[in-house]
Amino acid sequence: MFSIRSLRHALTATVFAAATASAQSGLLSGTPTVTINATKQATLTVTINSGGTQTLAALTDNTANNFATPVNITTAWDINPSAAAVVLVGYFTTPAQALVNGTNFIASSLVKGRVGVAGAYNPFTGGVVNGGANSVGVAGGSLQLFSQGITGVNRNSNRTDDLYLQIDLTGQTAVPGTYAGTLNLRAITQ
Repeated sequence: MFSIRSLRHALTATVFAAATASAQSGLLSGTPTVTINATKQATLTVTINSGGTQTLAALTDNTANNFATPVNITTAWDINPSAAAVVLVGYFTTPAQALVNGTNFIASSLVKGRVGVAGAYNPFTGGVVNGGANSVGVAGGSLQLFSQGITGVNRNSNRTDDLYLQIDLTGQTAVPGTYAGTLNLRAITQ
């Protein structure tokens, strides 16, 4: 059995514990913070879907020699809408020797291209295309294939184009043999 004294001690301990618990409610810690940063990188890619190797079985003097199939190219971008345009450029590193056959050459001025089935072929004789801190192409060996204006709506987009090529030997002759060269394709923002 409990005595009045032990009951009084138990009651006092309960009241003291309740007072201590209520005195500690509402206590707050300091507020440390976490800094969060996230960066999404802009992307700009050029992919050759088909036609990455172009072959003319019979190069004929004094005529425009068209390649049988186009080069199918997809240019894709996810960029800041502050860029005014995406530009695709084709170029030869050494314009005087765009195609080489030993010590014989076909210059980039005789290699022509156009995007799409309509319009004129244009030679790879243009200059370097400037994109601010970056540049694309080679002086005298470049051709701007397209310039796509950028707005907030199409800052993340793509386009697929057919690039038709020819070697125009109108008024020219070439030494017999196999000529080989490399056409570079590169996109830049302006």
